[in-house]
Parts: sequence; C-alpha cells; structure tokens
Amino acid sequence: FLIVGAQKAGTTALYYYLAEHPDVVTGTQKEIGFFSPELFEAWPEHPNHPLASKQKGVDFFDPTTYPSAAAWYHGHFPLPHELGKDGITYEATPEYLYYPAVPERIRRYNASMKLIAILRDPVERAFSAWKMYRRFGLIDYRPEIYAPRRETREFDEAVCAELEQLKIGAAPLEPGYIAHGLYYQQLQRYLDVFQRDQILVLESSELRRDPARVVVQTVAFLDLPDHEFGNGWPLIHVGEDQAEIPDAARQVLRRFYRPHNESLYELLGRDFGWE
Repeated sequence: FLIVGAQKAGTTALYYYLAEHPDVVTGTQKEIGFFSPELFEAWPEHPNHPLASKQKGVDFFDPTTYPSAAAWYHGHFPLPHELGKDGITYEATPEYLYYPAVPERIRRYNASMKLIAILRDPVERAFSAWKMYRRFGLIDYRPEIYAPRRETREFDEAVCAELEQLKIGAAPLEPGYIAHGLYYQQLQRYLDVFQRDQILVLESSELRRDPARVVVQTVAFLDLPDHEFGNGWPLIHVGEDQAEIPDAARQVLRRFYRPHNESLYELLGRDFGWE
C-alpha cells in the first residue's frame, strides 16, 4: 500500500504508527518518490536525483528505463521471505497526491494497490508548508540539499504571487503552497483510475485528536488483523513555531478554497468543517 499525501498533513506520524503493527514492514525510507520523479527534475540537490539523471531524464516508466528504475525502487523494500506469509510493506511520499501523472503510474505498476490519503485544512497546510520552506537550509538536516529551496518571502507575499499565477495558469508546481491544498482535483485524478474502495481518505486533525481510532480504521482498511498498539502515540513532526497565519492572508485563502472544499465534500460525502 501507499500513503500518498498530503504534504504537512500527518503522513510521517501515520507512517510510524502503522509500523508498530507486526504484519507491517517499512521500506528503507519513508519518502522514495518513485512515482513522482518530476520532483527530482525540479530539485537537482535531492539525494535521489542521480537516479533520475542516470535514467536519461525523469520518466521512470519509459520502457527503456523502467527495468533499472523498478529494480532501484524494489531495492528499498523487504524481500518476500522477509515479509512472511501475512506481511505487507509500504512507503509514504506526500507528492504522490499532488503530481498529476502519479495516479496513472501507480495504476500501471499495480492496479490493485491500496492507497491512503490524509488531508489537512488547506489554509493551515499552506502556512505550515511555508514555515517549513522558511527553515530550509537553516536548521534542517543536510543544508546543501535544502538551502537552495529556502523561502525568503513573507507568507502574504507568497500567497498573493501564487494566486496571480494560478489565475493565468502559470503557477509552478513547487512550492505550491496553495495548489497543494486543491484536494478535490487531486483525489478526482485517483478516482478516475482506481475504485473508490481502494482509497482511504483521512483527516489530519482527527489523527491528532484520536490517533488510536484512526489507526484502527486504517488497519481495517488494509485487511490486517487487530493489534494492541502500545506506543502511546507520540507527537511526530509537530513544529515549535507557533506563529499565527496573518489575518489578511487567512481571509483571502478561505474565500479561495471555499468552492474547492465544497466540491471535495460532495465528492467524499463528508464535510470536514474547514471554514
């Protein structure tokens, strides 16, 4: 199975919580990015970029490059005898929900794949992503990788610029503070190629408030046996920066996202109550 996103919505916490189940075995790292190689093209400092370069571009699914690219991907996971009869393995790359070509690539790879998406209030998500990019290269691990992507604009400035770019269809995919929160479009792309019962959609604040219930729900979705989780649900990747979203930017984003959120609620038959 795959945890496909969203960015800054709790994928890391869910990844580590599920790893406590005895029948779930992680890969060698949380985010591998096999199905979203565009990220490497836009981020040459990324540690996986040499693979993209070696593959003569970033289309891992070209027939001439797929065998070696797939071998690289499979090398991140346990062999069948290491999984055992009932074990399953997984990874979690938040960009999978966002990049448009990913759903079809996953379908071509495994049409029966189970997929988990965890969503967060898009306004809060955008601000959290901006704060993450502001830290890049300052205190994060391996500054040579992250420093080139450090955000220097204030949040209001970044929001105004992206809104203008979105209006004329010229917004770059990254950092995509606003575009990352267009969940209706992103999930619809998955529903175009996968059955609805293959996709579990969770909500970030519910994972924070009641992780036990959300993890039990996820275990059932994966057809795994019940398990008594005893890890105490530690907080994972909870930022210490308690800065508040500027009021003007909050109101602008609330208005922008309102019709998109309404479409999402109709698609899922569920209202998340994002104001």
